[in-house]
Amino acid sequence: MEFIIAKSGGFCHGVKKAVDTALSIETENTYIYGEIIHNPEVVQKITERGIVMVDDLDDVPCGATLIIRSHGVGKAVYELCASRNIKIVDCTCEFVRRTQKIVREQHAQGKTIVIVGEKTHPEVVGLNGWCENEAYIFSSEDEDFSVLPQKDCCIVAQTTYSEEKFEKIIKNLNNIREKTVEVFKTICYTTIGRQNEANELSKKCDAILVIGGLNSSNTNKLYDICAKNCPNVFRLSSAADLEYKTIKGFEKVGIVTGASTPNAQTQEVLSKMEMETEAKATSMEEVVANMDSQPKFKKGQLIKATISSADD
Repeated sequence: MEFIIAKSGGFCHGVKKAVDTALSIETENTYIYGEIIHNPEVVQKITERGIVMVDDLDDVPCGATLIIRSHGVGKAVYELCASRNIKIVDCTCEFVRRTQKIVREQHAQGKTIVIVGEKTHPEVVGLNGWCENEAYIFSSEDEDFSVLPQKDCCIVAQTTYSEEKFEKIIKNLNNIREKTVEVFKTICYTTIGRQNEANELSKKCDAILVIGGLNSSNTNKLYDICAKNCPNVFRLSSAADLEYKTIKGFEKVGIVTGASTPNAQTQEVLSKMEMETEAKATSMEEVVANMDSQPKFKKGQLIKATISSADD
């Protein structure tokens, strides 16, 4: 069995900054607004340090320290923290911050803001917070774009959105709009790179393992891309999800990881596969050696035998 790992793996720059900050910051009276990243193992590691994760700012006391995760937040969060003397440690991804700036400026010019992404994703919720929560949010090319008012539009994308789906939505929007549509391609270049790699790798492998938190948007999109090209795509949150018997029959297995998947998790999956492979090889070597030591048998002869191992 041959394993091929996508070149782009491990944390992206924005995620690494957020995680490193959460793992090194003073923990006393320190809070995180939502999951630092969509990876349960990393979240657990951080909360075990004593940092408290909250989903509601009312749970953060005045004068505390609040970490803003890489997904970013809306303008109202900054204003509320300032009014309550909450110190912000801002880990918003630079690509997300750029999109926030575009939304803020274009909204101030009176344009209709369109966000292409998942409506409930924290990044999209945060972006909407920079245009008074008045954005139109679309996640599919099949949605009804006629609901948009007839005035100039500004379109941005969730930084981890599918490039292919984004292009389809833009095409459909342009076909029905009479007013000017200004498009800002705000999908992160690392997201595009990973999606392209996943697309190419899944075309030449018998099976693909996609590793990352099950609630990770960018990882799930990699899964969707791979599933279009390869019939055998397996979604793993960690090495514990890997069942060797499901992939042992494949000759070429590709491994793809999300931007919120630490290298250690990928290494754990590889180590588990290596151990399983070595165990199978050792067992077979022992059987062959045992056969060579036996006397030659004759057709029809009754013999006593020992079962050395059994599998599927």
